[in-house]
Amino acid sequence: MGETLLQQIIDLTGLPKEVLTKEFLALLEKKGLPSQTLTLEHVRVILAEYLQDVLLNARKEFE
Repeated sequence: MGETLLQQIIDLTGLPKEVLTKEFLALLEKKGLPSQTLTLEHVRVILAEYLQDVLLNARKEFE
């Protein structure tokens, strides 16, 4: 399920697949999660943390 879920998420974003795949795999590696066993709950946690990091970095740039 993990590889299929990852591919579906990447496909549905409409963003450049190569860039998003690299970014997503780096996030998984950072959390120590293999893409083969990825679950929807893992995706939620990873993307929530990623979004928080992006927002905090954007906030720092504007201060």
